[in-house]
Amino acid sequence: MKLRRTAHAAALAVAVAALSACGGSSEDAATSDAVGWDAAEPCSLADDATLAPLLTAGAGAGEGTATDSPERRACTWGKPEALNTVTVTTTSAPEPVDPLRTIDVGGLEGRALAESKYQCILEVTTDAGTLSIETKFGLDATANPDTSCDRSVPLAEHALGQLKWA
Repeated sequence: MKLRRTAHAAALAVAVAALSACGGSSEDAATSDAVGWDAAEPCSLADDATLAPLLTAGAGAGEGTATDSPERRACTWGKPEALNTVTVTTTSAPEPVDPLRTIDVGGLEGRALAESKYQCILEVTTDAGTLSIETKFGLDATANPDTSCDRSVPLAEHALGQLKWA
């Protein structure tokens, strides 16, 4: 009887292994696991660690505020009155403008659509949708020498990982 159970368990293990091998490549699985832009929860795409370098100490990350519309899903952190906010947006298509420059974002091409001492708009487009990070540096712009879109790359990489777009 014990031999029969062992043989049955072995046969079951072989069947499970064979079925899982038929599922396709891991690349197919990664693509199917990606969150569509319209199913994304932008307020879950950032955390204190990724927001801290972009918001001044006085602004603090706090809770994000969702601002969705039919064409986009967005979440904003920071204090608008201090001109220091970070907005993470997912949408179906990139903005139809030429970038100021391109930036490597986790192996993907990021587009700096706006970049100054006071603001950055960084956009990354994948098959699943477009991620946009808009940062308004506020008073930090006068104190921090690095106010380029490069500061937004870690947040973009984190969000892309959360979405499984990378």
